[in-house]
Amino acid sequence: MMILVKGGTFQMGSPTGMADERPVHTVTVDDFYMDEHLVTQAEWKKIMGENPAYFSSSPKKGESQTKRPIEHISQYDVFVYCNKRSIAEKLNPCYVIKGESDPKKWGPVPDEQNDAWDNAECRWDANGYRLPTESEWEYAARGGVHDGQKKAAKDADENRSWNKNNSDCMTHSVGLKSSSVLGFYDLFGNVWEWCWDWYDCYMPGEFVNPRGAERTIDNTDRIGRGGAWNAEASDCSPYFRNCGSPASRYNFIGMRVVRSKK
Repeated sequence: MMILVKGGTFQMGSPTGMADERPVHTVTVDDFYMDEHLVTQAEWKKIMGENPAYFSSSPKKGESQTKRPIEHISQYDVFVYCNKRSIAEKLNPCYVIKGESDPKKWGPVPDEQNDAWDNAECRWDANGYRLPTESEWEYAARGGVHDGQKKAAKDADENRSWNKNNSDCMTHSVGLKSSSVLGFYDLFGNVWEWCWDWYDCYMPGEFVNPRGAERTIDNTDRIGRGGAWNAEASDCSPYFRNCGSPASRYNFIGMRVVRSKK
């Protein structure tokens, strides 16, 4: 199920956080839909025909294997999943690689960083599935309010996150922790969530629907948000920023999809 996040203007970042969480800056985002939970292994397999997850067996007693989040997927893999799912549901796919939106025409997914895949375009006006921008993710995580620090702090406690203190070194079925103020599950912990943006420092100012920095020789990592089963509890917050190569596959990085509201 997808939840409508009403757009608005908020103060992104944290004045007391890590250096890359500053400066706090003004961001406006449009309405968008976000999936209430992380993409599960069952949902991934339905579209992709296989389950690449590292945690593909032996769930914790009483939990469902198929409802564990997908992980061990690169951002390139995510582009394929999103467009395949969009096409399967008769929606307009968002991602374009080498001028094509049909993943069948993209060739094999690279195992190493690749210029053509790094230069993927996103059709923001398409109604298909895509990754959230970093600003969309933080806006939703903060509760969709102008100054979400009070509510967001409540969301980041251990009633709402699987982290290194309580995860038993594994992922867990989605939806077992309490939901966020907007009704989302596992925004904090379980697995990091790929976002669209290239990683870079924040800049002061006012921004409308920012989509991140340009890729450069020094900017080769994409953003991940939310924390994971092996992360410090303090990293499972609306503000903490992580990043990784879009070609990398780790057992602590997964995804959640969004759709533009048109």
